[in-house]
Amino acid sequence: MLLRSLRLFCLVMAWLLLGSFRMPADEARPETLLYDVRAAFVTARPEVSHNLLSATDRLVASAIRATFRQQALPRAVLTIRIEDTVYLPLLFGGRFRAQVTVEAVSVVTGEKVAVGSFAVSAFALDATHADARLAERIAERVVQDFRLQDTVPSTLATALFP
Repeated sequence: MLLRSLRLFCLVMAWLLLGSFRMPADEARPETLLYDVRAAFVTARPEVSHNLLSATDRLVASAIRATFRQQALPRAVLTIRIEDTVYLPLLFGGRFRAQVTVEAVSVVTGEKVAVGSFAVSAFALDATHADARLAERIAERVVQDFRLQDTVPSTLATALFP
C-alpha cells in the first residue's frame, strides 16, 4: 500500500513538474511585403545539374500560375540563382545541399525590391532523385516566402520532416 501511494505521489509530482514547463513564445517575424509575382527565372553556373534547374523552374512557374491575388500588389519578377550544390556521402545514400539566392525585381521600375539567400538540403539514395528533392525544397521555400499557391503534393515525409 505504501509503495502504491509512493508511486502515485511520484507520478503526480512528475506530472506537475513537467506541466510547469512551457515553450517560449515564437519570435514573430515582421510582416513582409507581398508582391504579385509575374514570372521566375532560374539560373546557375554550368556545373549545376540541368535537371535541378528545369525541375525548380517548372515547380515555381506552376505555383506562380496557380496564385491569384484578391488585391492589387506591386508586380515583381523573381530571379532564383542556385549558387552552389554540395554532396555529402552517407552510409546509405547522401545528403544534397544547395545555396540559393532569390532577387525580386520590380516590373515597373526595374529595381531590386527584395534580395534573400537560403540553403536547402535533402536526403536521397541516389543522385537521380536528389535533383527532384532539392528542386521541391527550393520551390517550397520560394512559395512560402512569397506566399504563392503551393502546388507541390504533400507527403507523409514532408509533413513529418519539413
